[in-house]
Amino acid sequence: MKQTLATLLLFIILMSCQKEVKIQVNLPEKPQQDKPIIVQFNNLNQSDIDQVYIAVDGKELSKTPYNNQIEITLDEQFKLGVHQVSFDFVKDGESLKKISENLELYAGIAPKVLKYKLINTYPHDINAFTQGLEFYKDTLYEGTGLNGESSLRKTDYKNGKILKKIDLDRKYFGEGISVLNDKVYQLTWQNGVGFIYDTNLNKTGEFKYQNSKEGWGLCNDGKVLYKSDGTEKIWQLDPETLDEKDFINVYTNRHRIVRINELEWVNGKIYTNVWQKNALAIIDPQTGAVEAIINLSDLHNKVTKHPQLDVLNGIAYDKKTGHLFVTGKKWDKMFEIEILHQ
Repeated sequence: MKQTLATLLLFIILMSCQKEVKIQVNLPEKPQQDKPIIVQFNNLNQSDIDQVYIAVDGKELSKTPYNNQIEITLDEQFKLGVHQVSFDFVKDGESLKKISENLELYAGIAPKVLKYKLINTYPHDINAFTQGLEFYKDTLYEGTGLNGESSLRKTDYKNGKILKKIDLDRKYFGEGISVLNDKVYQLTWQNGVGFIYDTNLNKTGEFKYQNSKEGWGLCNDGKVLYKSDGTEKIWQLDPETLDEKDFINVYTNRHRIVRINELEWVNGKIYTNVWQKNALAIIDPQTGAVEAIINLSDLHNKVTKHPQLDVLNGIAYDKKTGHLFVTGKKWDKMFEIEILHQ
C-alpha cells in the first residue's frame, strides 16, 4: 500500500514539474486562396514538440513536422471568407496543446480595371426607384422599391414607356428580380418573402427566405437562381423549392465586398453593383473572387439632378448585342454600354 502511495506521489510530482506548453500562433495578414500561407509559431518556453496536426473547419488538412514556421495552402475547396484553423501540437503521438484561430481567406487575384463604351441613351421613368432589371424574350422587366412605390413592370426600353405594371402592397419594399422558365421572381427587402409571377405579371406564388439576411439582388444562370442579401454572400437557390442550397463570399485580394446589390448573369459570370457605389464588379460564381471592376461614375453625371436622385442600380444583359443596359434609382435615363475587355 505504501509503495502504491509513493508511486502515485511521484507521478503527481513529475506531472507538476512538466512545463506548460506555451505557444503563440501568428497568421499572415490577408492570406490568399491557392497561395502559400506562412504560419509562424513562437514557442515561448521551448516545449519539446515533434509534430503539428492542422485542421480547417474541423477537417484534417495535414500533419507536418514541427518547425517555427510552416506553410499551408487553401485551394478552391475552401470558400473565400473566414475559416477556423486548428493546430494540435504533438509529442510522441500525444497532444500537448491545441490552439484555434480564425483565418480570413482572400482572392488570389487582383481585379482588373475595365473601361466601357457608351452605345446609346434611352429615357427612363424618373419616378422608378430601380431595384432589378432583366431582359427576357426581348422584353425588359423592371422591379422598383420603396414602401408605397414598389412595383413590377414590363417596359419598352426604347421610349421608356411602361407596357404593364403591378403595384406591391405598401408594406413591401420591392427589390431584385429575375426571370427563369417563364417565371418572374421578385424579392422584398426586409419582409423575408419573395414573390413569383408568370410573364404576364400575374402572381402565382411566394417563398420565404431561409438563412439569407435580407433580399437585395437576383439573377440566374438558366438553372439556378443567385440571391444577394446585403452582406458579402451570394446564395444559390433551387428554382423549384427556392431552398438556399449554398453560397459564395465575395472578395478581392485585399477586401471583403459587402452590400452586394443588383445581380446579372453574363456569359458565366455574375455582374453586380455595390450599394452606394457607381461601379460594377465582375464575380467568379464558383469562388466569389472579383475578377474586374468598371467605374460608371460618368453615367451618374449624365442624368438629371433632382432631390430624390440616388445611386446606380439596375443591370440588364442583351444577349443579342452583348451589351449591358444600366440605370439607377430615380434616374431619368438608361444607358446601353459595351464593356471593353481588352
